[in-house]
Amino acid sequence: MISLNVILFALVVVCITGIYASLRPRRIPKGAKELPGPKGYPIIGNLLQIPKTHSWLKFKEWADEYGPIYKIHVLGSTYVVISSEKIANDLLSMRGAIYSDRPYFVMGYDLVTRGGNLVFNGMNDYWRRGRKFAQAQLSTTGSRSWQGIQAMEAPRLICDLVEQPSNYSLLFERYSTIVSLRQGFGKSVERGPQEESHARKIMSLMHVIERVASPFAYLVDVLPVLMRLPECLAPFKREGKIFHQQESSYFLGLLADARKVKEEGQPEEPPSFARSYLNKPEYWNLSDFEAAYTIGTLYGGGSGTTSSTMQTYCLTMCHYPEWQKRLQDEIDQVVGNDRIPRFDDMPNLPCVRAVVKEMLRWRPVVSGGVPHRLIQDDIYEGYFIPAGTVVHANQWAIHREEALYPDPETFRPERWLEPEYPTFRAPLTEFPNLKRFSAFGFGRRICPGLESAENALFIQVSSLAWACNVTRKKDKDGNDIPVPLYDYSAGTNTAPKPFAFDLIPRSQERLQLMRESSTKQ
Repeated sequence: MISLNVILFALVVVCITGIYASLRPRRIPKGAKELPGPKGYPIIGNLLQIPKTHSWLKFKEWADEYGPIYKIHVLGSTYVVISSEKIANDLLSMRGAIYSDRPYFVMGYDLVTRGGNLVFNGMNDYWRRGRKFAQAQLSTTGSRSWQGIQAMEAPRLICDLVEQPSNYSLLFERYSTIVSLRQGFGKSVERGPQEESHARKIMSLMHVIERVASPFAYLVDVLPVLMRLPECLAPFKREGKIFHQQESSYFLGLLADARKVKEEGQPEEPPSFARSYLNKPEYWNLSDFEAAYTIGTLYGGGSGTTSSTMQTYCLTMCHYPEWQKRLQDEIDQVVGNDRIPRFDDMPNLPCVRAVVKEMLRWRPVVSGGVPHRLIQDDIYEGYFIPAGTVVHANQWAIHREEALYPDPETFRPERWLEPEYPTFRAPLTEFPNLKRFSAFGFGRRICPGLESAENALFIQVSSLAWACNVTRKKDKDGNDIPVPLYDYSAGTNTAPKPFAFDLIPRSQERLQLMRESSTKQ
């Protein structure tokens, strides 16, 4: 419970901040104009108009009314919301030198991660060093080196899903965790409770990060002055301390385990991110704390994003069975009946790649985007944007631009495969792919794990479609149990809330091939 003193203190600060902001003269250069946007209330601005969950849906409504770039105000701070891929690229990519900073996440940066998580860091020295390390580990060559482990775990995932379809969420998370844990820290875990423990641990930590990264989730992010309160009056401080202890001890413990394995002379092929750091700590110029958090951020991000998308795959196939059939026809023609899908099939399976890309467009994992911060005054298309503005590239709206994505509310992988669509690119042996796709961010803040995520999604989707049919579950009267089109979790990373479906092997022979491949590990 928040004490009455805290509430009164917050109200006083809100009033003072709002009055100061409303009286502060607005400095607009001659010839420039203000961005449009919804009218707010005195002092608090648009604060009460923004829903606590799924704010991207409201931002899309405002985009329909005010255009592809508009502003809102919250307690004297300016926020710009972008709903156009072109504008996002113009500002966040082409002008990345001034648009790549981060807003100050008090809860995420100061309290939970103590500056460790790269996502919360501005364009500081640690971010540059950590980013260099991450890009080196997740380059095209680096990502390909992990295809063997991604492919090796796929048959086991399929077999487990057939046996426990109702446990699909944990099984997708476990697959992602096993792969990411081996990539990040070189840790191979035994099958069974140990795997589930790591999966539950990292997903729990990621849910915390998602929560503290959500816009306006914590009042202290809007009013940093609340940090002056003593801990007894600031429950968010106690919450942050607990979360930090859990997260830092987990990541530092994994790095310590990796160091012990290295000192014992055990080889790693390919070398994990931790082994790469431990082999050349002077070159990477990272402290153990920084390295543990950099690797842990990559580990957690990889675990959450791909598992969320695979849950969306199951939901999508329930709604669009015709695309499951088209997927399977393509895979059957290329792969046949006598072997399971492989990565060398990738150039010949454009439909698989199109389904993956369309899922990320139709149901983006980071629907609201991760905010950027402008570090100096700027003018775009005659509109003045002041320094300090927080800029949101609203992926939900960007992926629903009618001109770029006709019929945007419908799942249409053909938009990536057929020349009449503006998103089509040839040759189909190379396109569609996820390179520079807006679902992974923009400019200097684009997700470095994009190619690794693409590989993981390709092998999971192709394996699942080759082996199984995903169908709606029937009730006791033989009627389809409804599957919601959009009932997703809140937070920065979203996934479908639990729903019922059936997972049926296409043949016992194919399931047996998956079992045989699974036992070869």
